Amino acid sequence: MVAPARSMKDTLPDDAHGLFRGADPRSSRDAARVIVPRLNEIQAQVLSAMRDAGPAGLTDFELDAKFNSKKSTYRTRRAELVEKALIRDSGMRREIDGTKRTVWVAV
Repeated sequence: MVAPARSMKDTLPDDAHGLFRGADPRSSRDAARVIVPRLNEIQAQVLSAMRDAGPAGLTDFELDAKFNSKKSTYRTRRAELVEKALIRDSGMRREIDGTKRTVWVAV
């Protein structure tokens, strides 16, 4: 006999963890379960970072810094997530190094 899962997180694939917060409604958990097979590893990392940033969001510059990268890898994955409607332009701009940059947030 299989032991019952202790929590909703226990029933999700390992790579779904981090795509929702513990206090998020069941619909967020269900969405994580559905979207995980459609995300590659770096996309999942980017989405998790955006969710962790909350409404303050992240610019591409901040996203690259978070992952200690100066390549376009994370920006490209962010753009893919925008196309999947999982991340959006917040409408805010943050000035970094004298340049106003788009602030992205998780949907």
